[in-house]
Amino acid sequence: MRIKVRLFTAVLFTLLALVSGAALVIYSASRHEPQFYTQALRIEPAVQREAGDELEKSVLELHNTARNEGLWEAVFTEAQINGWLAADLPEKFPHILPVGTDQPRVAIGSDRIKIACRYKRGKVNTIISFDLIVNLTTETNTLAIRVSKVRAGALPVPLKRFLAPITKACERSDITLRWSQTDGDPVALVTIPHKHDDYAHREIYLETLEVRDGEILLAGRTKKTVDALNSVAQIPEDPRMSNATQSDLGSSNVTIQR
Repeated sequence: MRIKVRLFTAVLFTLLALVSGAALVIYSASRHEPQFYTQALRIEPAVQREAGDELEKSVLELHNTARNEGLWEAVFTEAQINGWLAADLPEKFPHILPVGTDQPRVAIGSDRIKIACRYKRGKVNTIISFDLIVNLTTETNTLAIRVSKVRAGALPVPLKRFLAPITKACERSDITLRWSQTDGDPVALVTIPHKHDDYAHREIYLETLEVRDGEILLAGRTKKTVDALNSVAQIPEDPRMSNATQSDLGSSNVTIQR
């Protein structure tokens, strides 16, 4: 009997040790922070604010350039984006992030964009991170955004629970979004409207998107709409000018040389 009790006790302690060890590993993994995220949080506030101002200036310049017919191009750097996320987002758009999320930052590589943010809700306190691979498709103004490697700390997180809220958020913002898949990863197909109230009688076309080390390049062209061209062609002639022309023709001797 004593042997059985000792055996049971040994098995019980072994199981408890395994559970405790697994819990410790899971807790440690959930507290893991990506290196780029830790480094981005260390940047001085004054530097972040200056970089954020640079981003807003670049966006304004792009907006003004794209209002005119012709080609346009803009480059946004990782430092500018992170500066704006740190200094401007909390002040100007305090309620845009989902509940519990805070301090988003990005790292832009040669083929993907890494995104991370702190998530704290209830007893959960971790860093959510994921990768985005962004490409232009053959459809007009349509981006393919592949989402992969979603993590809570170092632990994989199933992505399906996030897809419906993302879709609803896009619907509220009048953004056309469809979901597809590539090798098991969800791919968001996002269409940017080529017409907008801010660009009257203009159509905006995104033709180039390049994700490069530390920066994103956008380039495209602005075209006049068909109705704008027709309105120019149908401008009524001033009758005074017409009468003056006829009077001049009537009083002039026109010689045709053969």
